[in-house]
Amino acid sequence: MNKKIGFTCAYTPVPLIEAAGFFPYRILPETKAPDQAGHLLHDNLCPHVKKVLDRALENDLPDLEGMVFINSCDTMRRLADAWQVARPDDKIILIDLPSGMNRLSLDFLSKEYERLSRTLFKWNDQTLEPEIISEKIKEKIFQWNLLADSIKKIEEKMTNDFFPGYASGLQQIINTAATESIDQALAMAKSKIEPENPCKSLTAPVFVFGNLLFDPKVYDLFEEWNVQVVGTDFCTSSRFVTRIQTGPDDNIFRSLSHSYLKQTPCARTMDTTIPGSIAQRIVERAKKSNAKGVIGFTLKFCDPYLARIPMIRQALQKESIPFLMLEGDCTEGSMGQQQTRIEAFTEMLEV
Repeated sequence: MNKKIGFTCAYTPVPLIEAAGFFPYRILPETKAPDQAGHLLHDNLCPHVKKVLDRALENDLPDLEGMVFINSCDTMRRLADAWQVARPDDKIILIDLPSGMNRLSLDFLSKEYERLSRTLFKWNDQTLEPEIISEKIKEKIFQWNLLADSIKKIEEKMTNDFFPGYASGLQQIINTAATESIDQALAMAKSKIEPENPCKSLTAPVFVFGNLLFDPKVYDLFEEWNVQVVGTDFCTSSRFVTRIQTGPDDNIFRSLSHSYLKQTPCARTMDTTIPGSIAQRIVERAKKSNAKGVIGFTLKFCDPYLARIPMIRQALQKESIPFLMLEGDCTEGSMGQQQTRIEAFTEMLEV
């Protein structure tokens, strides 16, 4: 029987979960459970968090050995509180994510990841020497980095040529890493890297970014609407599979902390030494992917991300990159309502 650990945030290191002998299960807001979260959370909160809580209330989850929450925003923090009411028997741990990006943040997150590792091994009734734990984590990081490298190669193919279904296939690989295992995702990724004959693209190359877009069917819809996705930046896309830089003498938890903090930051985490860094990263990635335009998608009521949109829009305008901003919830139907705007945007790019 596969023992699973539930989690909700991309700052949760999957290698730590697997090193402790568990399988990861990221609780995506994909459910037919009725809306019940309103009696524990305010209606004007992130639909992602409410759908995750709906799954808990409806018991639309596999058996979980425990839950890992990251204090990545106020709403996610409230989810941890509500979870204890909805499922009082679940073991949970709440990891604090620093709001800044500096040496103190690095030290703090390193200790938090070490605390997470100790807790996970304890949940699996394992008492091991620190050296053995470190070796187990390094083994899983090695596999994780193989997956990250494979995903990067797939993204490079998407940037250079058009392969129908590639964007949705990539999302399926990432979802597998989040809900099944690193090994399964790696096997899927290797099959995607094999040479294929590209098709002539009749669509507009677009870079897509935002906070959450996990459904592979949405990427198929993009292709139907003449959008060629040449790159993405979501906490549910390749940003989730962050490559972890390690050295032979490095503290493993410091390596994890450094790698996660240097990726495109969550909207509530800011590099105060480089104001507007999140906007610059979006611009750099869009240009590197040879995109003709950029589409942003954010969830309703996500105040931290919505607050960043003006600076992102300004940075894209400065580089004369056309930009379309969309807002919705976690459903395929929500994106379907945007079809007219997306098709008009791509027609403009093709002129």
